Amino acid sequence: MNEIPSLTEKDGITCFLFPRWEKAGLVGHGFSTRLGGISKGPFAYLNLGLKGGDSPEIVSKNRHRFLGIWGKHERDLFCGEQVHGKEVFLVDREFLKKGSREIPATDALITKEPQVLLGAFSADCLLAFFLDPKVPAIGIAHAGWRGTLMGILAGVVEAMKKNFKSKPDSLEVLMTPAIGPCCYEVGKEVLDFCAVSPWSSDTVFYPGIRPGHPFLDLQKTNNNILCKTGVKPANIVTNGFCTHCRQDLFYSYRGAKGGATGSHMGIIFLR
Repeated sequence: MNEIPSLTEKDGITCFLFPRWEKAGLVGHGFSTRLGGISKGPFAYLNLGLKGGDSPEIVSKNRHRFLGIWGKHERDLFCGEQVHGKEVFLVDREFLKKGSREIPATDALITKEPQVLLGAFSADCLLAFFLDPKVPAIGIAHAGWRGTLMGILAGVVEAMKKNFKSKPDSLEVLMTPAIGPCCYEVGKEVLDFCAVSPWSSDTVFYPGIRPGHPFLDLQKTNNNILCKTGVKPANIVTNGFCTHCRQDLFYSYRGAKGGATGSHMGIIFLR
């Protein structure tokens, strides 16, 4: 997959789409920027998350604008609670009968049900979209440093193998913009966690300015982990944007320095 995700404007909303997936027509998908909504102040403009303190009414209107690009609605959305863990949840026909929308203690979702809208939120963390075009089946995962070192993306691969008989070398994975190694300085907590992680040898650090504070590369680390699970390197699409560097385009938790900020949304569904 030589193509890279591209910034596209649709109905006044600026978002990322992967041209190859768009042309194939098997899935609908997108990752929002902060451009195109009606939120104000630190949430300006297209805040799609409810946890930061923005008005729920305004967030709902923003979601209506974003999801409307694909003819979807907020009531269609399935998402995890996102607790920086490694749980992967199967949205199957039995679960759909329950009518639940937010799955507790979950950071990744998979499904093979048509038109089921999977979503996740981020503001520096990495989101990853999964597609098995042969089943077909899809997944979405939220990965900060903790989820990454727990191997949540590897967990999605295993869950798709178990539930859909997916073959890792058939999977296609698309990564969204996230905080880059240029800005992601970490410290003792991350290093200690990494030391006991089964993925420590796959973790990519760069020398830091301060002793004991290297810079972590989320995309390369997750790329290494995916390759270990059998996903072909050519089927992994990374993204060169850093959310911290480009706060004109993205929300950044670190950029907000602990203050209020908005969230992006990534969505994917089988057509």
